[in-house]
Amino acid sequence: MAASMHHAPESNLAVLSPPYEQFVGINHEWDPVHHPPRGAAIVWWLIDGASQESDFHWLSRRPHGVPLFVVLPHPSKLRQAMPILPYINALAPRAILPAGPLISAHNITSMLRLPPGQLHSAVVSYLCRRDLLRSAETRNHVLRIFSAASEVTSVTRLAKKIATSRRTLGRRFEVLGLPVPSHWLQFARLLRAVTYMHMDSNVTAHKAAVRVGYPDGFTMSNQMKRLLDCRPSEIRGCYGWEWIVEQWIMCEVRSGGIDTIRYRSAVAPYLRS
Repeated sequence: MAASMHHAPESNLAVLSPPYEQFVGINHEWDPVHHPPRGAAIVWWLIDGASQESDFHWLSRRPHGVPLFVVLPHPSKLRQAMPILPYINALAPRAILPAGPLISAHNITSMLRLPPGQLHSAVVSYLCRRDLLRSAETRNHVLRIFSAASEVTSVTRLAKKIATSRRTLGRRFEVLGLPVPSHWLQFARLLRAVTYMHMDSNVTAHKAAVRVGYPDGFTMSNQMKRLLDCRPSEIRGCYGWEWIVEQWIMCEVRSGGIDTIRYRSAVAPYLRS
């Protein structure tokens, strides 16, 4: 079932995915084509009080990397959503939106293309929810790496900027069973490049690469393939940053960059059988 205009499909849940032409109704058995889902978002209409609780529990366990947009009922029917509204933020929605003309495939896509104002903070919060950053010190290290990624391109310069040595910084992540600092730094740069290409279709891979400190698009493409197993052409039309983070997690798991015993519950979807 599909809906391309302002109304919800027959289901209270719908997925919007490339090429972003229409909402497609889904149920709790929804299984995305890719793992992690590439560029998909879920839209949830709070219009049926009877199913709200079961929808909420399913959404709390939805596939990683899928942003959520929550649509409130018309003001005249808002009362039926009141019991569940205090708990909505536990689902970490990308946005909570009023019913009306704003709810169209085009407008949701436009929102999906835009990164948060503080992308590095949003990524750190996301990784905390994924149970990969388990201490305030670790969160601070990763936040500082992401914050510095706009100014430095090497781990040596990164370590100097955050007042430590390259060896000490590497040891901190090794002890935690997390990716090496160079991978965090390169991923932060690649994620910024991806957001530039998503926000503006006129930004070429070369322009995005140069903007984040790579010499050219070819170099960035090779780095992207190594860390994300994707090329810029595969990423350009799949909007959102959450699935990019998941793609990196998956690649780190498969290359041994994440301790899969320590973080087994977090990375279970990406463990090879």
